[in-house]
Amino acid sequence: MPGTVEPELFEDTEAEAAPVELPVDETPPRPYVVFKQHVELEVDFREQRVRGRSHILVVPIEPVTEVYIDARHCEIDIGAVSVSNCPAQASYEDPCDKLTSPSAYQWSAPQWPVRKRRIQRLLHHRRKEVPVMAHDLACCQPLDGALRVALPSAEEVKSKNRDATKADQQELLIHADGRVQGYRVSIPFELKNVHNGLQFVGIDEGDVRYPHVYTHHSVEPGTACSIFPCIDDPGCRNPWKISITCPRTLGDAFHLPLVAPNGGRKRKLGDEESVVRDYSLTEEDKQLEMTVVCSGFLTGEVIAKDDETKKTMTFEVDNNKAAKHIGFAIGPFEHVDLWSEFRSEEDDTKLGVSAAKVHGYCLPGRAEEVRNTCAALVTAVDHFVLHFGRYPFENYKVCFIDDMVEDATPLCAFSLCSSRLLYPSDIVDTEIETTRTLVYSLASQWFGVNIVPNTKGDIWLIMGIAWFMTDYFMKALCGNNTFRFRMKTMADRLVEVDVKRPSLQDMGEHLYLGSFEVDFMNLKAPLVLFILDRRLSKSSGSAGISRIISRMVSKANTSTQANDDVLLSDSFRKACEKIGSTRLESFWNQWVTGSGCPRFDVFQRFNKKKLCVEMTVRQTQDIAAAKTRPIDKHDFWRDVREETHAVYAGELQQSFTGPMTIRIHEADGTPYEHIVEIREDGARSVRFEIPYNTKYKRLKRNRRQRERAMANNNAKEEGQKELYYLGDIMQQADDVEEWGFRDWDEDTESKMDQESYEWIRMDADFEWICEMKTNLPAYMYASQLQQDRDVAAQQDSMLFLKQSFAKSGAHPLVSTILTRTLLDPRYFYGIRLMAAEELPRHAVQEHVDWIGLRHLQKTFQHFFCYPGTSTPRPNNFSDKRQYLVQCAIPKEMASIRGEDGKCPKEARWFILGLLQANNNSENVFSDQFYICSLIKAVAICQIPDEKRAKPEMAMSLSFGDGDNEDEIMMDAIDTEPEEFRDQALEEIERYRRRDEYAPSFQNCFTVAALDALCCLMKASVIPLDPAIFAQYLLDRTSDFVRIKACESLVELGLLDEPVYLRFFFALLGTDPSPFVRDRLFKALCRGFASIAIGERPDPNKQTLQPVKEGLDLVVEQGSITEERQKAKARKEDLHAALAALKERTEDDEELQTVIWQSLESPILTVVERINLLELCSLLVDDDPALTLKIKLPEVWSVKRGEAIQDRKYVVDFKRHYRTKTRGTYATPVPPPPQQPLSRPEPKRTITLNLNKTTPSTNGKPGVSTASQSQSATASSPASTLPSVAVPGPTLTPVQTKKSISLTAPKPQIVSPAPSVQVAKQSTSSTSATAKTITKPAGKPTTKATAKPTTKIMSKAPASQDNAIQNGEPRRDSISVLPPIRPTIESQQEQRQHTPKVNGSSGPTMKAPKSLKRASTESESGRASKIIKLDTSPFLDVMKTMKKREKPSKIVTVNFTKWDELRESPASFTIRAAGKQPTSGKTPTANSKPSPAPNSSRATPTSAINGSKTTHKTTPKATPPPQSRPRSSTPTSTTRPPTNSQPGSSGGKPRKPLPDMRKPLPSATPNPQPTPSKNAPPAHHTAPKPPPKFKIKVKPQLSP
Repeated sequence: MPGTVEPELFEDTEAEAAPVELPVDETPPRPYVVFKQHVELEVDFREQRVRGRSHILVVPIEPVTEVYIDARHCEIDIGAVSVSNCPAQASYEDPCDKLTSPSAYQWSAPQWPVRKRRIQRLLHHRRKEVPVMAHDLACCQPLDGALRVALPSAEEVKSKNRDATKADQQELLIHADGRVQGYRVSIPFELKNVHNGLQFVGIDEGDVRYPHVYTHHSVEPGTACSIFPCIDDPGCRNPWKISITCPRTLGDAFHLPLVAPNGGRKRKLGDEESVVRDYSLTEEDKQLEMTVVCSGFLTGEVIAKDDETKKTMTFEVDNNKAAKHIGFAIGPFEHVDLWSEFRSEEDDTKLGVSAAKVHGYCLPGRAEEVRNTCAALVTAVDHFVLHFGRYPFENYKVCFIDDMVEDATPLCAFSLCSSRLLYPSDIVDTEIETTRTLVYSLASQWFGVNIVPNTKGDIWLIMGIAWFMTDYFMKALCGNNTFRFRMKTMADRLVEVDVKRPSLQDMGEHLYLGSFEVDFMNLKAPLVLFILDRRLSKSSGSAGISRIISRMVSKANTSTQANDDVLLSDSFRKACEKIGSTRLESFWNQWVTGSGCPRFDVFQRFNKKKLCVEMTVRQTQDIAAAKTRPIDKHDFWRDVREETHAVYAGELQQSFTGPMTIRIHEADGTPYEHIVEIREDGARSVRFEIPYNTKYKRLKRNRRQRERAMANNNAKEEGQKELYYLGDIMQQADDVEEWGFRDWDEDTESKMDQESYEWIRMDADFEWICEMKTNLPAYMYASQLQQDRDVAAQQDSMLFLKQSFAKSGAHPLVSTILTRTLLDPRYFYGIRLMAAEELPRHAVQEHVDWIGLRHLQKTFQHFFCYPGTSTPRPNNFSDKRQYLVQCAIPKEMASIRGEDGKCPKEARWFILGLLQANNNSENVFSDQFYICSLIKAVAICQIPDEKRAKPEMAMSLSFGDGDNEDEIMMDAIDTEPEEFRDQALEEIERYRRRDEYAPSFQNCFTVAALDALCCLMKASVIPLDPAIFAQYLLDRTSDFVRIKACESLVELGLLDEPVYLRFFFALLGTDPSPFVRDRLFKALCRGFASIAIGERPDPNKQTLQPVKEGLDLVVEQGSITEERQKAKARKEDLHAALAALKERTEDDEELQTVIWQSLESPILTVVERINLLELCSLLVDDDPALTLKIKLPEVWSVKRGEAIQDRKYVVDFKRHYRTKTRGTYATPVPPPPQQPLSRPEPKRTITLNLNKTTPSTNGKPGVSTASQSQSATASSPASTLPSVAVPGPTLTPVQTKKSISLTAPKPQIVSPAPSVQVAKQSTSSTSATAKTITKPAGKPTTKATAKPTTKIMSKAPASQDNAIQNGEPRRDSISVLPPIRPTIESQQEQRQHTPKVNGSSGPTMKAPKSLKRASTESESGRASKIIKLDTSPFLDVMKTMKKREKPSKIVTVNFTKWDELRESPASFTIRAAGKQPTSGKTPTANSKPSPAPNSSRATPTSAINGSKTTHKTTPKATPPPQSRPRSSTPTSTTRPPTNSQPGSSGGKPRKPLPDMRKPLPSATPNPQPTPSKNAPPAHHTAPKPPPKFKIKVKPQLSP
């Protein structure tokens, strides 16, 4: 019902603090397993709709009555669900329904906590994990069990399938002996939102790509059940059968029916107009065959009998596989038979039955790119089969599709890969990384799909082994140097990032946070296995981990046990210990369950006396962990997610232990290896004494002399050439002079001659992932760089030269070593690139005179230019190593900066000349990436270094004569930078325009141009012009160009502009490509991170400048210091950065609007919505208020028309909406301080019967007399306990009739009795003074002090100021309404009672009881009146109104025959009281009643006790409007008075009211009565004319 507030909204909606620990889902596993599942799907491309049926064969392990099945974004026909052909009862609640906003919610971004709680079921929950080994034949663990299906009895299943064939009974697990072992649950479904599980491409208008569809997949469960109902549990594995029905051809996919979809009828009001899209397919495209690429192997393909335009392809998976490994793709794919093209007959014969068939699928026109990209896949399959074991499936399929977020997703015998990986044969830049990605997806078929982890703590091992297999194949493909250089680079990267991160074992629990966690595991897991393999191979001499992997693969392929394809970390460790014959407990604790990497400080000293090398190794990883690291904007989103999801860092290892190999190259050149054990020590330092073997150092000096002689004489002796293994080029004097090379000086050579060893190599066997710092001199690292053949040792030398620059600065000798390294092609290309990267640091004018710049320029001229000129030769990329060097040198030259912070003129024009003179006419390979690197270099060389730039100061030439004070001497304006900028922009613009008519590979020209323009604009080299980037934001633009345009706008700080901010979020919520949305979200996170850390100053704040006093004294104000401290904290403390970000954005209403609109987008997946909601919580403060939109109440009016027959009329009903409230409700005034407790005021009830006089059954009158009131008042104090007003059901009348006024005499008594009033609420805020109605105790003999007046009741309800006084409800007047139709909002109300007072123990509080009938007593202890009216003439009308269905019509009837009222079962309840409260002493509860004379003949008004007294009222305000009274005198009499005490429980109980009677709303409270000081005695009171009453009748209908 619209307008209904859900219970969850009443919870506290304050901002949720970061959770300390995520809650654990304690849902127990379900005692049943899935034996087999058959999925039937039918895909409709034109409507983007998927419908089908899922058959799940469930086998209970224990007796169960219902099963739980996961299903999301599905529309399930509950009535059509069957179990073993028997109809079944089912219930389904889609948890994704909470993603949509109810129509009644008027919420916005500040209500993000409400929305977060609303989708609580979709958020990640820690669950009590059940290992995979415990799943098989034991239990399953559904994700949320949204679909619940009741299982029929075994007898019902057998009776229903008695006539089925024997094969069908066996399929249903119905045995011949009558046992029913399983139940087949059949679920018809239709996907109502395909964006979470499927991705349609090329269907939307404007998308000209070939139409196709494929499945989404994720690390965590939740995606598979969005495709079809299943048990989405990674541990629940079973065989599969998938039947997919799709169009036969591409033309059939968009075939329009001959008849209109609505059957030719006209549209109704509110129906959407059907949109007919013209897909404009050519005749050739219409004939393209649609193909289904699915997990498993193809078993059949048939054309549908009822529709020839459709076909059904069936695939089967015999092995037990989880639902997350089932996927498919449908489209007009081209098939490429890779295994027959890239496998020779010899290899096919050699492999035999183990040869796996590899198939490639791609969209039309890209088959050649598939052949070029996947050329190494067949070789990789054969390599894995020979070294690790047989391929676990029959074939392997790889399908390339568009818009994938990930590069590759491994599935069962099938991999979905992004078309971004495809490249033509002339592209050489991406082949290595692309091949490694594809090979990893292939290796995952062994470990990841066939062999699965037991728990989340074992995921690292599965991923690590898959990458281990991949890297060993890349080693065989690219060489050992490439493999070791990659491992060393990854190890250095891991040491840098593995600070305060979780351990490998714990990381498996946090992979759902984002791709950054997966990337970290992909980095660390293969490195840990690599060093483990190095240690095992060294200790045992075996094949290491490769042998263990082959055993596991063989066991999983041949064994029939279900648990042989499940991998545990403990079992893997035991296997390694068995092969290596060593204990690995400490290794596991340090590298698997611990976090961080060791950092070693090594100090060495040669002891001449002992002839040994004394070495001290100290671990300093705790110092590095204690340092405050600045916040990186690229890691900002990861830091936020880990902070909010309680991701804790692993235990820091104070000491890493294990063996380490130390290789000492002694004076004679012989390397000696020494294995030492790094032990755990309290001081975290270990000291070793390594023996020295060479006895004579004279050999070294003689060898150096021979080396010089060989260099001078250009000797070519084979034995001596090994001494200068690398970097011995350009040794001639002419070359040395031309290049400006430097050699060691005499002092350094003398030091070198005195050394006892050439160099010391720590961790020579690469058994550690660590950072190593030593006190070795620089010349030892130079010797290591030139003479050590290990590429890892050379990389260590380059890293030392990079680190030592901070101490030594630029030096021509270091530049010489680096240049010779760059020039020597025998070095590995990675080492040469490192040398080129380090040379710009030595290109300074001071001390070295730009030596690094000259070396870089001459190196490029030496390799790639005509001799003696700077004109480049035509490109020739046949040598890929040289090509990479050619791309690197201009990039490094662009980073050179002088003292003024600007790039030298010579370097800038040299780079621009390369771009202008580029010639690729003779090259068989593409130069597009090379041109992109030149474009970027041209832009970088124009960006000044602000840290080095010095402010330009003008020199004033003045002689003090006052005539030339304004004369300033300035240098001539240099126009060269502007000329260079104009030519550079012209070249950039030329390539950008070229990409429009001759597109480059992935539009790399436009991407590079936009990147260059963004860098120039950010550095203020050119003016800011966002329109250049905004023109590429159209939908039909290439994804790479759109992404780069958005990233550039964010980088330029345009998130501060509301227009662009609105557009960014609109693009984020409407772009159909999930890949584009993912990249845009990451760009937005980087943009907000820049704001959080203060990368750019806030334009809304003014920067405070320090005050300058005098010439040299600058005084900084305190506020400036505080601002600097805050700015520093924002860059280091995440909480300070988040606070600054929220301070900047919390008042931005435009931001709140656009981000909330993006959350409403229907194309976003669940993960994207959660991420966007998390981002919203960072930017906006939460607001607990929630605005609801509720439908207006309907009001029906009736108008009588002309008569058609005797006493029959035409009635016209019209519906209206009530837009105004019935009254104004003011805030109640707080009650005054209560007086001390005393005995409560007794309750008095007076019953008025307006019908015929009815004798009492017990002969006792039902009216309390004045004497009773007087005796009760005599012994009671004035103060009473306040009573609480009980809210009753709200009656909503349509129309209020005029009131009937009754007049009663009002005598004066000594002790005024309290009057109970029933007040109708008024729109005024004034407490209207009510008249007091009393009944004389006897014959009136005394005249009243004042004449009675009549107070007219207003139609508007009274203000709440009159409602409550001192906690007591006020009974104000008697009101009788004409017959109306009430609306009862609550069925039963809770009532609070006045505390009961005992004689000695004080007040006793009773617990409130629920009202079971209408109360006939006042809640405040005052008298009330009950009047029963006969409504028998209206019974027929009320019965008719009751039977009508909503919306009901209310008929108002004018009733004038009040004399004919009779008692009837449907009576009316009215509470009556005088119009003005009296003040006086409160009657006591133990006073005895006295009989009243003439009580049996008294009129209704004479049965009321009261007097004219004064009393206190609430503050006055505007009185309510009054109307003229109309008085009448009723002739009915009241019941005789009873002799029971009011308020006591001793009297005869009254007749209970009907059950349908509900308590009326509580009357407004009355002020505390005060005794009258001038009140005369009661026996001197004279009778007065009776006051007037208003009586309103409110009928109550039975529910």
